[in-house]
Order: sequence, then structure tokens, then C-alpha cells
Amino acid sequence: MIIIKIIGGLGNQMFQYSFYKSLQSKGFKVYADLSDFEDYPLHNGYELGRIFNLTVRTPSKFILNLFKPNQTKWVFRKLKRVLNLKKTYRVEEREFRFDPSFLSDTNKYYFGYWQNEGYFHDIADQIKHDFIFPKIVDIENKTILQKITNTQSVSIHVRRGDYLKDPLLGNICNLYYYEEAILNINSKIKDTQFFVFSDDMAWCRQNLKLENVTYIDLNKGKNSYIDMQLMSNCKHNIIANSSFSWWGAWLNNNTNKVVIAPGKWVNNLAVDDTDICPKSWIKL
Repeated sequence: MIIIKIIGGLGNQMFQYSFYKSLQSKGFKVYADLSDFEDYPLHNGYELGRIFNLTVRTPSKFILNLFKPNQTKWVFRKLKRVLNLKKTYRVEEREFRFDPSFLSDTNKYYFGYWQNEGYFHDIADQIKHDFIFPKIVDIENKTILQKITNTQSVSIHVRRGDYLKDPLLGNICNLYYYEEAILNINSKIKDTQFFVFSDDMAWCRQNLKLENVTYIDLNKGKNSYIDMQLMSNCKHNIIANSSFSWWGAWLNNNTNKVVIAPGKWVNNLAVDDTDICPKSWIKL
């Protein structure tokens, strides 16, 4: 039996779900712990069911008490000893790196983000089938989608907001990165049409010197996922160090796609983030 903690925003949830499905495909009895979403104040809560109509098996409170760490109740501490479950809690220690031992362990409660294609590469078709977005029905997004489909579309994701003051994630995808990425794309693709997605559109309009550009800032709150959906329909992608645009690019089914990604993901030299992006993506 394996329990996987699911937490974070949509992109993180998608990585954790993919890890869940990979373990399930290998014959493990897998549960997803969604309990933190009961009072989760960030992002839009648990979204995989609402957006993709996906269901996961959730553990009972009794099973959670047996597997979760730092158990204070005597009866569960006793049961953990009797059932040899004292060392069930296992944390992903090397973020962004693929560790195959997590795909062969058992009787564990896993905590991590599993942001590496290696965890689900062998079931990639299944994951793409599971992450099929609802049909776009509103006129504005349908018009944008049509323009994306009919042009040499390139998505640009600019995440600022909470990243500006984040010492780990901030100032990686800066203006220099986007200028280099745009030059790189334009050297490879003719007649590019750019589609910019951002939480700071004023900065994008002021700093990104683009022609043939559409700025998209209409999808808010529970409709934010539509930005990922539109990114995934673009023919090419320039992503941020963000799981949100990572998935937008990964779900892009254009066989000739060019994906530009940052050369590093976090501001921590001790973290090996070299494998977070597929090898076919260009890192700057």
C-alpha cells in the first residue's frame, strides 16, 4: 500500500497525480491524501476532479493515522509498531531528479512533488488521455483558440507575482531570459504569432518588445486553467520556471514543437534541477 500526498496548485497536482497513476500501473494499491485541501487557502483548491473529471482513491482516516508521521495517539503508535509501519513516511529528498526506488518501495506515505517526466514516461499516453481539458465554450477564448490554431503560435508564460520576493524561484526568468528566448524562437520559426500569459500583464506590455502579439488576461480564479489549455494548443512554447507552463508545453501535441525553458529552475546550487525538462527542450 502507498499513500501519496497531493497538495499545491494545478501544476503540482498534475505531477503528483501522474506519479500516482504510474505506481498504480505497476500493480501497487495506491491512495491519494487530499485531506489538506479541506482548509487549503492557496490557489484554487483541489482541481483535478473539477477540470479533468478525474477520480482518485482516498484513504480512510484510520489508514491515514497508521501511515502519517508524528502520530500522537497511543493506540496508533502501538499499531504502527505491531504492524511494522514505524518507517512509512518517505520524503522526496532530491527534488526534480528521477529516483526509481520510489517506484518499487511499498507500505509508504510519500511526500513530494515528483517533477520529473521519468516517473511517468512509460505511461505518457495515459497521462495525456487523463489531462484532456473541457471544451472551450466562451466566445473570447474560442476566438483566441482559433487564432492559435491558424498561426505559427508561440506561448510565452511570464510569472511574477509571488515569485518577485521568492529567493528560491525569483529573478530566474527575467527580461534577459525572455529576450533570448524570443530571439531563439524567431531564428527557428517564421511568421511567429506570440500569445502572452502572465499575472503581471502591465510589465509584459512595457518590456516585451513584440510584434504580432496577443496578451491574454481574461482567465481568472477557477478559470485560470484555461491559460494552460491555450498554451498546450500553441505550436511552440516559451515557459517560465513554473509547473503550470511546464504542463502547457508538455501537453502540446505538435510533433515539431520548439520549447524554450530556463537553464535553471531554482536559485540553489545544491539542488540538481538539470532533469526537470525533457531533453528535447532548449534550455537558456
